[in-house]
Amino acid sequence: MQVSNLFKPTHSIAALRMLAGAIFILHASARVYNNTLPELGDFLNKTGFPFGYYLAWAVTIFELAGGFAMFFRFFVKLFCIGEIIILITGIFIVHWKNGWFVVDMSLNGMEYSVILISILLAILVAERKAERNITPLL
Repeated sequence: MQVSNLFKPTHSIAALRMLAGAIFILHASARVYNNTLPELGDFLNKTGFPFGYYLAWAVTIFELAGGFAMFFRFFVKLFCIGEIIILITGIFIVHWKNGWFVVDMSLNGMEYSVILISILLAILVAERKAERNITPLL
């Protein structure tokens, strides 16, 4: 892999992609380190997902491996689409009923997930444009 490939399609998108990758790596690592996978699995079972514990592991491995892949610009579009699906699912089963704010006026709301989805969509669009050789306007 060439180092110059890390900073494509633009430096700003590369910085955003690398930061997002690091966030997902840290998020998944914290779940493993703090051993919260059984709790997440139980929660998923209670909300109607089959094999909740294994699904919790699958999501965690996806975020961990995908975070590294995204950081190094591999499988970026695939990871963005998969993670957007995970985040939207999280909004509907957890965050929607708690309102908008993560802290302050409400707790565990959906604002953080919406921001992450927006970032992933920006990265996805930029990568798609780069793949099709569409020059960014700005």
